[in-house]
Amino acid sequence: MSRVVYVGGFGNGRGSAERVATALERYYENVDEFTFSEAVADPSKVRRAVRGVDVVTHSAGMLPLVGTAPNTIDAFSPPLPSAKLRLIGRTGLKTVRMHTPGIGIRSIRDIASVASYDVSSVAEFTAHPGRNFGQLTAITTFDAVDAAIAAKESGIHTYLNYSNGDEYYQLPEQREAAARAMGVGVLRMPGIHDELVIRPDATLAYRVD
Repeated sequence: MSRVVYVGGFGNGRGSAERVATALERYYENVDEFTFSEAVADPSKVRRAVRGVDVVTHSAGMLPLVGTAPNTIDAFSPPLPSAKLRLIGRTGLKTVRMHTPGIGIRSIRDIASVASYDVSSVAEFTAHPGRNFGQLTAITTFDAVDAAIAAKESGIHTYLNYSNGDEYYQLPEQREAAARAMGVGVLRMPGIHDELVIRPDATLAYRVD
């Protein structure tokens, strides 16, 4: 039976995780999902869940995979080193762009998707502020390219997917070259940082196609 585990990003609540998990059901028979705070709270559970299966992550969701042994890692918008104040400042820009017609909202359906994201995120930060904000230092110092190369060297098929309009992370060409040289797959796609969460069906279809 084909199986995948999804690990959500910083501040993405259960509703957002379930939305992506539902989209993954088009490609897998069995889908399990973790919010970022759930994965941080119980790393041993994550380690057991991902062993030998495919894993899809969004943003900081790649962090809990360090030292685990999945079959593949498909990371969307994973972190690159960034100053903490810059990351916090870019959050305002990300929020504005997510709610801007033509950028984050590109159809009537997206209005409901963005609203659902907002509700899920508020609920997540209210329920688990420490598990999220307590990881800011780890997030700002994480290098997805180094992590992907290490995973590939340990036998894990690893892919990095970055959106051209990502408000947080833009993968430098030399770092992309370094990743590709070590056998890491790299895909650049249109959209914003939270593209996978807002439009999971379209984003996954773009990745597969």
